[in-house]
Amino acid sequence: MSSRSRCWGALLIIAAAVLASAEPASGAERDDRYSIKVPGADYEIRLDGTERIPSPTLSEPLLTAIATWLSIEFDLPSPGRHPHIELVPPAEIAALRYRGRFPNAGTERALNGSSAASPEHDVVAVYSDPAQTIYLAEDWTGRTPAELSVLVHEMVHHLQNLAGLKYECPQAREKLAYLAQERWLGLFGHDLAQDFELDGFSLLAKTKCFY
Repeated sequence: MSSRSRCWGALLIIAAAVLASAEPASGAERDDRYSIKVPGADYEIRLDGTERIPSPTLSEPLLTAIATWLSIEFDLPSPGRHPHIELVPPAEIAALRYRGRFPNAGTERALNGSSAASPEHDVVAVYSDPAQTIYLAEDWTGRTPAELSVLVHEMVHHLQNLAGLKYECPQAREKLAYLAQERWLGLFGHDLAQDFELDGFSLLAKTKCFY
């Protein structure tokens, strides 16, 4: 083999090594495994992206941990009872929100970065004060930080409701819920902008009273 051939062969090997290090292997996915202990609560959350958290109506320890964390972080009263939780079709959640029955609450923007414009994809959960019920989308699994943050958001509304807290306008009530959701996502290294496409301007529009 000539020296020129050996030189070209070495260059090809180096180029292949550089490309292999720069490009992820085919089918590689983001690592969504997490294990955290909820601050202030004797409860550990383990997520591997595949295992489904048991039905929310049966997850009393999870609801207790979230409520305890909210009470400590935001000086909210501990609930005397947990909310009812129902998994319903997105269309039903949209109807509850947009038909005026519960206009003051709702976790907005679809999960997984969806930018769908229809109301069914814009609201992923809603809380009913009279029924003390959290309505989650039927495909909710609780196996990602984003999905759990939706539950946290609506749990804030439950604690606000039980405490009889009053706000200047419906948007003002959302401010604490979004703050809690953002801080919860931060436990996992996530945020509202990353998981829900909610930037500072969008949050201002959702949490400021306009008259």
